[in-house]
Amino acid sequence: MKRILVIAVLIVAATSYAEGQSKGGKEKSIEQELMQLQHAADEAEDKKDLAALDRLLTDDYIFTAPGGAISDKKQLIAGVKNDVPEEGQTISYEDVKAHVYGEAAVVNYLLVVKGRDPKRRDYTNRYRNTVVWVRQQGHWRMAAIHATRMRP
Repeated sequence: MKRILVIAVLIVAATSYAEGQSKGGKEKSIEQELMQLQHAADEAEDKKDLAALDRLLTDDYIFTAPGGAISDKKQLIAGVKNDVPEEGQTISYEDVKAHVYGEAAVVNYLLVVKGRDPKRRDYTNRYRNTVVWVRQQGHWRMAAIHATRMRP
């Protein structure tokens, strides 16, 4: 909970700073803010903080998986609740780009997932993700993610 409070303070500071910047600087600041929120969502999933996920996602959130299957907010939260986190798995983000359109933003990045499979073999999976964020009641919330697995 303390970490979410720290992130919230950082977001407020980043937003205040962004208001005094040029459009390019403002978009960069919002990009940083949205990626902080992305990290918060990832952490909420890892720690099974369902309340934090509920706050970070719009009610009509939709996820499109690499294979084309879709799920909504309710399904995501149920999945997180029942999921067993993979020990030692790490994620990182590369090639982040954000575009702001008023009260909406589109963030595109390369998600790199590293870990070990059940046979103890190292793996690295890469996904190109496009995330739609909307500002609702003054707060950014994730509305949609579309993930595509990149071939090695």
